[in-house]
Amino acid sequence: MMEMLLTLFIVSVMLMITAHAIPENKERRIDNEIENISLVFQAVQTDTLSKKESHIVDFDRKHHKILIKNIRGKVINEYQLSICKMEQGSLGRFMYKANGDTNDFGTLNFNCLEQRISFVFQIQKGRFRIER
Repeated sequence: MMEMLLTLFIVSVMLMITAHAIPENKERRIDNEIENISLVFQAVQTDTLSKKESHIVDFDRKHHKILIKNIRGKVINEYQLSICKMEQGSLGRFMYKANGDTNDFGTLNFNCLEQRISFVFQIQKGRFRIER
């Protein structure tokens, strides 16, 4: 009985050590980051509609942050990107109007672990689509 318990203990320790060495799935990390970015945009639009107050979505490319500002320009929330980096030459900023529409359209490009992801914004209803 003691030999069996000792064997199970050794096998358990070996499994715990190897479980930490398993690499994380690259695609899952990218999907999680894209989902988080989408949720940020949806949360801003929802907040805009509930407060009936415009919000500005600004992009800090130097620090890789999405900044949410009120109409006076004060930062009220921010999201720090973890694996995706914003590319230059894409959409600079836009505003969710009090009715939930955006004031601009364009594409926001990200480089996520060498994979290009684009958020394409439409001017009506604040909608966007994700292209890979």
